[in-house]
Amino acid sequence: MDLELTPEQSELAAVARQLLDDQAPLSTARSYLDGAPDPGRLPALVAEAGWYAVGLEAEDPFGIPGLSLLAAEVGAHAAPLPLVDTAVTAAIVAGLGGELAARIGAGEATAAIALLEENADWSLGGTFESARATDGGYRLEGRKLDVHHGATVDVLLVIAADGDGAPAAFLVDPGAVDLSPEPAAIDPAAAPRTVDLNGTTVAAGDALVGGEARAAIDRGLRLGAVASAAEAIGAASAALEMAIEYSKERVQFGHPIGEFQALQHVMADAHTRRETATATVLYAAAALEEETEDAVESVSIAKAYASRAARDVVEAALQVLGGVAFTWEHDVHLLQRRVLDCERRYGDAIDHERLLRAHLARRAAGVPA
Repeated sequence: MDLELTPEQSELAAVARQLLDDQAPLSTARSYLDGAPDPGRLPALVAEAGWYAVGLEAEDPFGIPGLSLLAAEVGAHAAPLPLVDTAVTAAIVAGLGGELAARIGAGEATAAIALLEENADWSLGGTFESARATDGGYRLEGRKLDVHHGATVDVLLVIAADGDGAPAAFLVDPGAVDLSPEPAAIDPAAAPRTVDLNGTTVAAGDALVGGEARAAIDRGLRLGAVASAAEAIGAASAALEMAIEYSKERVQFGHPIGEFQALQHVMADAHTRRETATATVLYAAAALEEETEDAVESVSIAKAYASRAARDVVEAALQVLGGVAFTWEHDVHLLQRRVLDCERRYGDAIDHERLLRAHLARRAAGVPA
C-alpha cells in the first residue's frame, strides 16, 4: 500500500483549501450560529467543482483518500456542506438502478443520512422504526434525529428496519416529510434537523432491502467514519494553527508566549497528536480503497483514535489562546463545535472500540467478518 499522496491528491487538497478560504471563512459558520445562515455561493461552487463525486468511482484518481482530504478542508473551515453524508449515501445506494441513485452517484445531488432515533444509534443497535411494505413500495413512520443539512439537501437516506427487522435504506424526498430545527445543536453550521416521516411512501426502486442492504449500509458507515474522522482532524488542526500564530504575537513579560517552554510542550504534543491521527485516518482510507484484509479494523482504530486526538488538539489550542478563546467573539469555538460534532458522527470512540473488540474476537475464533 502506497501511503504517499499522489500529485493529483495534493493538488485537490490545495484547490479545496483555496476555494474554502475564499468562499467559507469562519464568518460563514458564525452566520449559522447567529441565526442568519448565509452560505453564499459555496454550495454551487462545490457542486460545480465535482467534490460530491470524489472517491465514488473506481477510475477516480483521488479515491477515498481524496475524499478524506476534502473532508479535512471542510472541517478546517467548519463549512456548511453535506460532503460526507452525500458520499456515504452514494456508497450505500450504488446498487440501485434508479435515476435518483444515479444522480447521487454522479455527484449531481446532495444527500443527508437520517439514521439516529431515540432508541437507535450509529452502531445499528437498538430498535429502529419499521418500513411497511405496500403495493409497489414502502411506507415509513417514525422520527429521525440530528439529520445534517436536512432542509437543504436534495434527498434523505433513511435507515429503517425492513419487515424482518434488518436494516434497510430508503431514498426520501425532503419535501415529503416534516423538518424542524434541532433544539440544541452543537454545531449550528451542520444545520441539523429532526425529521418526522409521517407515513412517507417510497417506491420499490428507491429502496435497498434484503440481504444486500446490511452489507451496503455497513460499507457506507465505514466510509463515513473515516471521512468524519478526517473532518474532525481538519477542524482541530485549524484551531492549533490559530493558536500557534497567536503564540507568536501575544507578548507577556517582554517575550512572545510561544517562547515559553511550557506552551511549547503543549503545542508540540498537540502537533504530534494531529500528525499521528492524520496518518491513521489516511491509512484507513487507503485500506478501504484497496479493500485490504485489515480495512474494517483500520476504520475503527482511525475513528476511535482521531476522535480523541481531535478533542485533545483543540483543547490544547484553547489552552494556548487563554481567556480570549472563551469569548463568544473568538472563532476558535466554531472549530471546537465541529470537532465535537464529528466525534459523535458515524460512531464515537467508545462505539468503535467495541466494534474493534468484537471484530478481533471473531477473527481469533476463525469466524468470517
